[in-house]
Amino acid sequence: MQRPNSDSIYHDEFLQLQEKLCEKIITLRKSRDMVQEDMADYELSVRQYQRMEQDSTAIVSLWQVFKIAKAHNLDLYQLFDL
Repeated sequence: MQRPNSDSIYHDEFLQLQEKLCEKIITLRKSRDMVQEDMADYELSVRQYQRMEQDSTAIVSLWQVFKIAKAHNLDLYQLFDL
């Protein structure tokens, strides 16, 4: 997921999507009593995952989102049910 340029009509809406997705992945991880380091079991480096939780704009690829969904036994459409 490439972030749109600041002059795009979709810019603000996309940033809101990233924020909501960030909030959801934090909530999911905590609800399963997982720590950030547990995400390494799902092909996400600890540092990469930490950045995604700290800065929603670090969620940049569908591949990352797919692996997060799989870590929580969800399909992508379930993860994107924001």
